[in-house]
Amino acid sequence: MGDSVIRSVRVLVGSVALVGLLFPATAQAQAACTWQRTELPVPAGHGNPAVKGVGGEYTVAQTMATPTPGIARWHKGVPTLVGSPTQDPAFYGAPRDVSANGTILAELVPTAGPPVGEPYVTLLDGTHKSLGTPAPGQQKVAVGINASGDVVGYTSIDGVQRLVLWSASDYSKPQILGAGDPVGIDDDGFILAKPGIRYKPGVIAKPLKKPAGATQIQVHGYDNNTAAGLAVIGDTFYATVWNADGSVRFVLTAGKGQSANSQGSVLNGGPIHKLWRAGQAADLPVPGPANHTQAFVTERDTIVGNYRDDLDGYAAEWTCS
Repeated sequence: MGDSVIRSVRVLVGSVALVGLLFPATAQAQAACTWQRTELPVPAGHGNPAVKGVGGEYTVAQTMATPTPGIARWHKGVPTLVGSPTQDPAFYGAPRDVSANGTILAELVPTAGPPVGEPYVTLLDGTHKSLGTPAPGQQKVAVGINASGDVVGYTSIDGVQRLVLWSASDYSKPQILGAGDPVGIDDDGFILAKPGIRYKPGVIAKPLKKPAGATQIQVHGYDNNTAAGLAVIGDTFYATVWNADGSVRFVLTAGKGQSANSQGSVLNGGPIHKLWRAGQAADLPVPGPANHTQAFVTERDTIVGNYRDDLDGYAAEWTCS
């Protein structure tokens, strides 16, 4: 891009003209949604669920209970209380994600002290499996899980943060990969790492494309096999979504894409939730996902998250009609 073009783009940053240029040419104004909320009930004795992940028709959340927090997993809205790998009340399971096959990715953390956990998975039948240690004496951190149950995370080796892959075929045998900071893993086994690189063992790593005029990109989510994050254009962060081949799909208004789907719905990853549909800003439900909590869009083109009623929190799924 020539210097004169770059200067022109910078002059327009933050203006209505630039926003018009950034939207895809095919994007159409979206009709207002009539949101329908479906409650996600919690098992008896549990409350204030905090949704942590969505995979296919499954949702997982941390619940508040006595003596320790619990884990609830919903399938098509029906809850199941998931047990912990230990009966020791000094520890509890903290969910991080759930696979489309129902496998929960979690970590065993202490009720008091540093929140340093031991990652594990819980299969649909309730079996718990620890993730093998890639580097003795070093912390292992699990980040995401795909539809097959494969898990990606990282560890430190000789002072370098390395990607780690735990295959569902044998969680006890981690595969140490190249240096990187993983965001997630898709159903084809591609790992998305920051700032924006798709990597798979045995396949040449490919960076995501930068939008026109962008000086840098940063990915923040990999839900529904769809990379979402931001692009820096001028001095503004624009929420951005990429196609599976790494090309840019949407550059949206100011924000940070966190959760996106193939239909073009995107949730902002900042503390204040925003929603885009087909490249256009859209209204969230009221009450909708509470700020400072996690929320997700699904391949059903719904939103899953938490909302608040006074001081109490609830989990729900919202459908636009």
